[in-house]
This record gives sequence, C-alpha cells and structure tokens, in this order.
Amino acid sequence: MKKLLIFGGVIVVLFIALILLVDASSEDVTDDPLYDNEFTPSELESELEEEEQVTVYFHSPECQYCLETTPVLVPLAEDMDVDLILYNLLEYEQGWHNYGIESTPTVVHYENGEEVNRIVGAAPEEEFEAFLNHYALD
Repeated sequence: MKKLLIFGGVIVVLFIALILLVDASSEDVTDDPLYDNEFTPSELESELEEEEQVTVYFHSPECQYCLETTPVLVPLAEDMDVDLILYNLLEYEQGWHNYGIESTPTVVHYENGEEVNRIVGAAPEEEFEAFLNHYALD
C-alpha cells in the first residue's frame, strides 16, 4: 500500500510538472507587442472590402524565417507610418488557400481588394523598405 501511495504521488507530481512546462512553453507570440495588429479572417475580409490600400503580412509563429522577419518588418512599417496588418496562418489555416499563400513569410499589398504585389520569403530589410515605400500612403 505504501508503494502504491508513493507511486501515485510521483505520478501526480510529474503530471503537475508537465502542465506547468506546457503552460510556460505555450506563451503565444500574440503576447508580443510586435503582433498587436493581428487580424482575424473576418476582420481582414472587411478591411479588404472597405479600404483602398491594405498591406498584409502573412506569417506563422512556427516559421523560423517569420521569427527573423517580424522584428525587422513590423518596426520598419511603424517607422514608415504604414498600417501593416498581420495574419497568422497557423491559427487561420484557410488563409493559405484564400490568399494564395505558398510559404511564409509573405507580404502582400492590395488595392481596392485586389492583389497588386507581394514579397515571398525573408527578404533583406532594404527590400521590405522599398516595397513599403512604394505603397506608403502620402
């Protein structure tokens, strides 16, 4: 009986440790201020219908290239006063099909709801800057 209690106690402790470990490792990237402008599918659809110009950054928090691109692209867009919308393809997988995304990161510029141009992949900062500058609102 004593061995059974010890064994049960060890299992409970391991279970609690596992819960704490999973909870600590599952901190969402959306807690990061770089991801403050995340849109849901319905919000993005509405934005594409209502706005003349929309620039969208399609990313995944599991994409290594996105993790490298986001800290460069998001502050750059802010500095250039470009309203960059973020769309999480891990959370909203239908975006892959709905917007013809083949890989992440991808930045797409839309005018009047239609795609005008895109950058696919982790580009150098200068390429993102030229892209955003070309479509920046005056």
